[in-house]
Amino acid sequence: MLLQVILAVIPIAWLIISMTVFKMSGFNACGIGLIITAIECIAVYKMTVMEVATGTVEGALSAVWPIGIIMFGAMFVYNLSLRTGAMDVIKNMLASVSNDKRIAALLLGWCFGNFMEGIAGFGTAVAIPAAMMVGLGFDPIASAVICLIGNAASPAFGAIGTPTISAANTAAIDAGVLSGPTALLLSGLCILSPFVIILLVGKSTKAFKGVIGITVASVVSFYVPFYAIAAFVGPELAVTIGALISLVVVIFMGRRSSTDIPEEYLLEKKDEMEAAAAPSAPQMSAVKAWIPYVLIVIFILGSSKLVPPVNQALGAIKSTFVFYAGEGGAKVSFAWINTPGVWMFLAGIIGALIQGASVGDLGVEFVNTIKKYWKAVVTVVFIVSIAKLMGYAGMVLALANGLVALTGGFYPIIAPLIGGIGCFVTGSATSACVMFAKLQTEIAGQLNIDPYWLVAANSAGATAGKMISPQSIAMAAAAISVAGSDGKIMSATIKWCALYIVIVCVMCYVGAIL
Repeated sequence: MLLQVILAVIPIAWLIISMTVFKMSGFNACGIGLIITAIECIAVYKMTVMEVATGTVEGALSAVWPIGIIMFGAMFVYNLSLRTGAMDVIKNMLASVSNDKRIAALLLGWCFGNFMEGIAGFGTAVAIPAAMMVGLGFDPIASAVICLIGNAASPAFGAIGTPTISAANTAAIDAGVLSGPTALLLSGLCILSPFVIILLVGKSTKAFKGVIGITVASVVSFYVPFYAIAAFVGPELAVTIGALISLVVVIFMGRRSSTDIPEEYLLEKKDEMEAAAAPSAPQMSAVKAWIPYVLIVIFILGSSKLVPPVNQALGAIKSTFVFYAGEGGAKVSFAWINTPGVWMFLAGIIGALIQGASVGDLGVEFVNTIKKYWKAVVTVVFIVSIAKLMGYAGMVLALANGLVALTGGFYPIIAPLIGGIGCFVTGSATSACVMFAKLQTEIAGQLNIDPYWLVAANSAGATAGKMISPQSIAMAAAAISVAGSDGKIMSATIKWCALYIVIVCVMCYVGAIL
């Protein structure tokens, strides 16, 4: 058994070593990882070349649709909002809510950061609000840490639910069912994060005086709709709707908060943000600026299970194939219309046209989005293909047997840690979910545990692990112009990441034994 486990762990070990020790990009490391996996499948596990080829094709196409289309759709909408000036209008609106640093940090690091995670993901949730906070006068390092912590509750549902959908597709389980336990396991992080943000801004518990009500409201207004949507509708809009409601609540309460703000919490806007708020800034109504995101919510909810006739009619427009040439080939279905990525593209196009974009603008941003993010999508293609080949070869089963033999009934306490390591290495909750989802279901079967619970634990662990992912930290550092300060940001964040991982691990173990 030991030899089988060692052989099975080689592809994963390569990814960890190549990205942490050799500092290779995810694109290069995962591409080589796919080659290593394919060679091992043929040389050790006696798969034929045709089986390896068709397994890889299955993985690649499953990654492109729906994962890749969601990734492109998310960034296409965001890039259009930059081109039309809508994002500047949104930024200025948020920056004008309150002169209290604590409220501004909640608004940007928690509400708006989670909104950007839900809509776009892939680093925007940290980079954009962190840059806005620096513009408002926050310390750059503190801004990055606050946004990383604020983002710790939502990457499992980022970019219209991409990680959760990807995990479900890889593990051959229902994404709608998976999203409920995932949101439940994230409850501790959702409750704690806003309080940690206030603590970091004020550097002591005294900072809660005067803002405890708005802090509690930011938690409740986010988590209640977040969990309700995740548990009863699906993963696509859980974070987006939760963040939108929390955003509205914090703006409302922030505008009506006390004007008697202690001097140490007064916000002093920097020249850049003041310039952005000047008359030369884009003249567009707030309603028009938010239109693309409102349409995304309407389209996805309108085609969800909440509207059965529409959902069933559109869901019937699909094709099902079996690609794998060996035994046990899975059926792979492609929903051609009722998939989040399609709705995102449609909402982005309509919204941009309303905002005054031309057809030429749409074409330019479409091409720019593909140029900028094709490597990110291909990296996911590599990872999904690796996961498919490992599953068909029997490597996943070998790893599951080894972990069960090593930990026995205590395995659930480390299940989230597996996802956390995956996200730390790859920098992507989607990649971590894909990498280990099948492993978690195999172990669940051996331990007679609900597979949804362990896959959810993997996703929750990945969410927490993203806080200290080198890729996330590097993106934050670049956005606030402190490149080279990655070590300082990680040092300030790692203790909170450790606490979050412990919380999720304990919750996972308790839930597994109850």
